[in-house]
Amino acid sequence: MRGPEALAEKDAVLCALLRFAKEDSGAGLIVLETIRPGLLNLTARITRNARNREELRATLLLAIWEGIRHYPLERRPQRAAANLLLDALHRTLVEVGRESAWRSRWSFTPVEFHERVAPQEIDRDVDGLLDRAVRAGALNSVEAEMILASRIDGVKLAELASAAGVSYNTMKLRRQRAERRLLLFLGFHPVPRGQQKRPSSFARVAGAGSQDSVG
Repeated sequence: MRGPEALAEKDAVLCALLRFAKEDSGAGLIVLETIRPGLLNLTARITRNARNREELRATLLLAIWEGIRHYPLERRPQRAAANLLLDALHRTLVEVGRESAWRSRWSFTPVEFHERVAPQEIDRDVDGLLDRAVRAGALNSVEAEMILASRIDGVKLAELASAAGVSYNTMKLRRQRAERRLLLFLGFHPVPRGQQKRPSSFARVAGAGSQDSVG
């Protein structure tokens, strides 16, 4: 796959693996290893000047995994490796861009509005609170339902992930981001996290604690 063979031959092998990867996470991991050089280059480019490098890497890795498990073989059988990387880049930029847009918008809202939603003034009406957050643009309706279901109604995050057709880690990251924006909306300022040293192996994508082998 990394040799001088024709692109058509490489696509044939990769598409065969992607077909299995829809049901078999082991095949997905082989695809991940196959495209690892390109993924490492892409990761290096988009995290070069980023402050939240670890989170950006996690977002990109989740995006590439979702792309592997749900790749549209019938529509895009050619240049599969390049398509996977470009799709993952697009998903990552959309997700990070939405987060940045909310932070930028919130930073320019009038001080009086921040004071109206100060932590000590928040009531105990959870539905009303989430509704206000949706109207303010801090959350969308899907994120509000996700927080309500998992934090208040006791629905397991793995069940929500399965219903949405995404991995456990994808759903977990979505909730973390949504809750971070919600806390900011409520007047709580997030505490910056320092650099974390974690294993760099792509085997982390298959960690324990998930309904899907992506971990």
